[in-house]
Amino acid sequence: MHCGFCLQACPTYILWGNEMDSPRGRIYLMNMLTEGQMEMTPKYVQHMDACLGCVSCMTACPSGVNYGKLIEETRADIEHNYKRPLRERLMRWGILHTFPNVGLLRIGRVFLSAYQKLGLPSPTKLMPKLGKREDVSGTTPARGVMRARVGLMLGCVQREFLPEINAATVRVLAAEGCEVVAPGEQPCCGALLMHSGKDEEARACRIDAGLCPARIPAGN
Repeated sequence: MHCGFCLQACPTYILWGNEMDSPRGRIYLMNMLTEGQMEMTPKYVQHMDACLGCVSCMTACPSGVNYGKLIEETRADIEHNYKRPLRERLMRWGILHTFPNVGLLRIGRVFLSAYQKLGLPSPTKLMPKLGKREDVSGTTPARGVMRARVGLMLGCVQREFLPEINAATVRVLAAEGCEVVAPGEQPCCGALLMHSGKDEEARACRIDAGLCPARIPAGN
Protein backbone atom coordinates (compact mmCIF):
# COMPACT_ATOMS: atom_id res chain seq x y z
CA MET A 1 0.00 0.00 0.00
CA HIS A 2 1.34 3.44 -0.96
CA CYS A 3 -1.76 5.57 -0.38
CA GLY A 4 -0.01 8.33 1.56
CA PHE A 5 -2.54 8.65 4.39
CA CYS A 6 0.45 8.58 6.72
CA LEU A 7 1.99 11.75 5.31
CA GLN A 8 -0.17 14.26 7.14
CA ALA A 9 0.14 12.27 10.36
CA CYS A 10 3.94 12.43 10.31
CA PRO A 11 5.54 15.39 12.18
CA THR A 12 8.81 15.26 10.23
CA TYR A 13 7.05 15.22 6.86
CA ILE A 14 4.82 18.12 7.90
CA LEU A 15 7.89 20.04 9.06
CA TRP A 16 10.16 19.43 6.06
CA GLY A 17 7.88 18.23 3.26
CA ASN A 18 10.48 15.63 2.24
CA GLU A 19 9.07 12.29 1.08
CA MET A 20 12.07 10.45 2.51
CA ASP A 21 11.22 11.89 5.93
CA SER A 22 7.76 10.35 5.87
CA PRO A 23 6.77 6.80 6.89
CA ARG A 24 6.09 5.88 3.27
CA GLY A 25 9.44 7.25 2.16
CA ARG A 26 11.33 5.53 4.95
CA ILE A 27 9.69 2.21 4.08
CA TYR A 28 10.83 2.71 0.48
CA LEU A 29 14.38 3.24 1.74
CA MET A 30 14.19 0.16 3.99
CA ASN A 31 12.98 -1.94 1.06
CA MET A 32 15.69 -0.61 -1.27
CA LEU A 33 18.38 -1.46 1.27
CA THR A 34 16.97 -4.96 1.80
CA GLU A 35 16.92 -5.60 -1.97
CA GLY A 36 20.47 -4.32 -2.39
CA GLN A 37 19.48 -1.27 -4.42
CA MET A 38 21.29 1.11 -2.06
CA GLU A 39 23.86 1.10 0.71
CA MET A 40 23.60 2.20 4.34
CA THR A 41 24.89 5.71 3.74
CA PRO A 42 24.99 8.63 6.22
CA LYS A 43 21.99 10.09 4.36
CA TYR A 44 20.01 6.88 4.82
CA VAL A 45 20.85 6.82 8.53
CA GLN A 46 19.90 10.50 8.86
CA HIS A 47 16.39 9.84 7.51
CA MET A 48 15.91 6.97 9.97
CA ASP A 49 17.33 8.95 12.90
CA ALA A 50 14.96 11.85 12.14
CA CYS A 51 11.89 9.66 12.79
CA LEU A 52 10.36 10.51 16.18
CA GLY A 53 8.98 7.01 16.61
CA CYS A 54 5.60 8.49 17.57
CA VAL A 55 3.84 5.93 15.29
CA SER A 56 1.03 8.39 14.54
CA CYS A 57 1.24 6.93 11.05
CA MET A 58 0.00 3.57 12.31
CA THR A 59 -3.28 5.09 13.44
CA ALA A 60 -3.70 6.77 10.05
CA CYS A 61 -2.79 3.68 8.02
CA PRO A 62 -5.90 1.93 6.60
CA SER A 63 -3.87 -1.23 5.96
CA GLY A 64 -2.46 -1.55 9.47
CA VAL A 65 1.20 -1.48 8.44
CA ASN A 66 3.29 -2.06 11.59
CA TYR A 67 5.68 0.83 11.03
CA GLY A 68 6.79 0.81 14.68
CA LYS A 69 8.28 -2.68 14.30
CA LEU A 70 9.90 -1.73 11.00
CA ILE A 71 11.66 1.36 12.36
CA GLU A 72 12.86 -0.48 15.47
CA GLU A 73 14.34 -3.31 13.40
CA THR A 74 15.91 -0.81 11.00
CA ARG A 75 17.56 1.13 13.80
CA ALA A 76 18.92 -2.10 15.26
CA ASP A 77 20.29 -2.97 11.83
CA ILE A 78 21.98 0.45 11.69
CA GLU A 79 23.56 -0.02 15.11
CA HIS A 80 24.94 -3.43 14.11
CA ASN A 81 26.23 -2.45 10.68
CA TYR A 82 26.97 1.28 10.57
CA LYS A 83 29.82 3.08 12.31
CA ARG A 84 28.70 6.53 13.41
CA PRO A 85 31.06 9.49 13.68
CA LEU A 86 32.91 9.70 16.99
CA ARG A 87 30.94 12.73 18.16
CA GLU A 88 27.62 10.92 17.64
CA ARG A 89 28.90 7.80 19.38
CA LEU A 90 29.98 9.79 22.42
CA MET A 91 26.70 11.70 22.59
CA ARG A 92 24.61 8.55 22.28
CA TRP A 93 26.75 6.78 24.88
CA GLY A 94 26.19 9.65 27.31
CA ILE A 95 22.44 9.70 26.77
CA LEU A 96 21.97 5.93 26.92
CA HIS A 97 24.03 5.62 30.11
CA THR A 98 22.34 8.55 31.86
CA PHE A 99 18.63 8.63 31.14
CA PRO A 100 17.88 4.96 32.00
CA ASN A 101 19.75 5.40 35.31
CA VAL A 102 17.39 6.70 38.00
CA GLY A 103 20.25 7.33 40.42
CA LEU A 104 22.06 9.64 37.98
CA LEU A 105 18.80 11.40 37.10
CA ARG A 106 18.13 12.02 40.79
CA ILE A 107 21.50 13.73 41.10
CA GLY A 108 20.80 15.69 37.93
CA ARG A 109 17.48 16.83 39.36
CA VAL A 110 19.30 18.45 42.31
CA PHE A 111 21.52 20.50 40.01
CA LEU A 112 18.67 21.40 37.65
CA SER A 113 16.49 22.49 40.56
CA ALA A 114 19.27 24.74 41.89
CA TYR A 115 19.82 26.16 38.40
CA GLN A 116 16.14 27.04 38.01
CA LYS A 117 15.90 28.56 41.49
CA LEU A 118 18.66 30.97 40.51
CA GLY A 119 16.36 32.27 37.78
CA LEU A 120 18.84 31.57 35.01
CA PRO A 121 17.52 31.23 31.43
CA SER A 122 16.83 27.73 30.17
CA PRO A 123 19.49 26.57 27.72
CA THR A 124 16.93 24.42 25.91
CA LYS A 125 13.17 24.52 25.36
CA LEU A 126 13.02 20.83 26.30
CA MET A 127 14.14 21.42 29.87
CA PRO A 128 11.16 20.71 32.18
CA LYS A 129 10.12 23.17 34.86
CA LEU A 130 10.65 21.25 38.07
CA GLY A 131 7.93 21.31 40.68
CA LYS A 132 7.50 19.45 43.93
CA ARG A 133 8.96 15.96 43.92
CA GLU A 134 6.10 13.54 44.50
CA ASP A 135 6.97 9.94 45.32
CA VAL A 136 4.10 7.57 44.60
CA SER A 137 6.07 4.35 44.95
CA GLY A 138 4.53 1.69 47.13
CA THR A 139 0.83 0.89 47.38
CA THR A 140 -1.92 3.51 47.14
CA PRO A 141 -5.30 2.25 48.38
CA ALA A 142 -8.46 2.68 46.35
CA ARG A 143 -10.97 5.30 47.41
CA GLY A 144 -14.25 3.69 48.30
CA VAL A 145 -14.96 0.17 47.08
CA MET A 146 -11.94 -1.43 45.46
CA ARG A 147 -12.79 -2.52 41.90
CA ALA A 148 -9.35 -3.41 40.59
CA ARG A 149 -5.66 -3.67 41.42
CA VAL A 150 -3.25 -2.15 38.91
CA GLY A 151 0.51 -1.86 38.55
CA LEU A 152 2.16 1.43 37.64
CA MET A 153 5.48 1.75 35.83
CA LEU A 154 7.12 4.86 37.26
CA GLY A 155 9.53 5.38 34.38
CA CYS A 156 13.00 6.90 34.54
CA VAL A 157 12.87 10.52 33.35
CA GLN A 158 9.20 10.87 34.26
CA ARG A 159 9.80 9.65 37.81
CA GLU A 160 12.44 12.31 38.51
CA PHE A 161 11.65 15.25 36.22
CA LEU A 162 7.88 14.99 35.66
CA PRO A 163 6.64 13.28 38.85
CA GLU A 164 3.37 15.19 38.76
CA ILE A 165 2.24 12.95 35.88
CA ASN A 166 2.64 9.79 37.94
CA ALA A 167 1.00 11.48 40.93
CA ALA A 168 -2.00 12.57 38.87
CA THR A 169 -2.30 9.08 37.37
CA VAL A 170 -2.36 7.50 40.83
CA ARG A 171 -4.99 9.98 42.06
CA VAL A 172 -7.29 9.27 39.11
CA LEU A 173 -6.91 5.50 39.41
CA ALA A 174 -7.51 5.58 43.16
CA ALA A 175 -10.58 7.76 42.68
CA GLU A 176 -11.90 5.19 40.21
CA GLY A 177 -11.62 2.44 42.79
CA CYS A 178 -8.21 1.05 41.85
CA GLU A 179 -5.52 0.00 44.28
CA VAL A 180 -2.25 1.14 42.67
CA VAL A 181 0.96 -0.81 43.18
CA ALA A 182 4.15 0.98 42.10
CA PRO A 183 7.31 -0.86 43.23
CA GLY A 184 10.03 1.62 44.11
CA GLU A 185 12.91 -0.53 42.83
CA GLN A 186 11.93 -0.73 39.19
CA PRO A 187 14.69 -1.43 36.65
CA CYS A 188 14.80 0.27 33.25
CA CYS A 189 12.22 -1.15 30.83
CA GLY A 190 14.65 -0.73 27.92
CA ALA A 191 12.39 1.49 25.79
CA LEU A 192 15.00 4.19 25.15
CA LEU A 193 17.59 1.55 24.25
CA MET A 194 15.19 -0.22 21.89
CA HIS A 195 14.19 3.02 20.16
CA SER A 196 17.89 3.79 19.71
CA GLY A 197 18.64 0.48 18.04
CA LYS A 198 20.29 -1.16 21.06
CA ASP A 199 18.06 -4.22 20.77
CA GLU A 200 20.22 -6.67 22.71
CA GLU A 201 20.71 -4.29 25.64
CA ALA A 202 17.00 -3.44 25.64
CA ARG A 203 16.05 -7.10 25.67
CA ALA A 204 18.33 -7.67 28.66
CA CYS A 205 16.60 -4.81 30.52
CA ARG A 206 13.17 -6.23 29.77
CA ILE A 207 14.23 -9.64 31.07
CA ASP A 208 15.54 -8.01 34.27
CA ALA A 209 12.26 -6.15 34.63
CA GLY A 210 10.25 -9.33 34.10
CA LEU A 211 8.62 -7.89 30.98
CA CYS A 212 9.65 -10.73 28.67
CA PRO A 213 10.84 -14.31 29.14
CA ALA A 214 14.56 -15.00 28.96
CA ARG A 215 13.99 -17.75 26.41
CA ILE A 216 13.09 -15.27 23.63
CA PRO A 217 15.87 -15.55 21.00
CA ALA A 218 17.70 -12.40 19.94
CA GLY A 219 16.07 -12.31 16.51
CA ASN A 220 12.46 -12.12 17.81
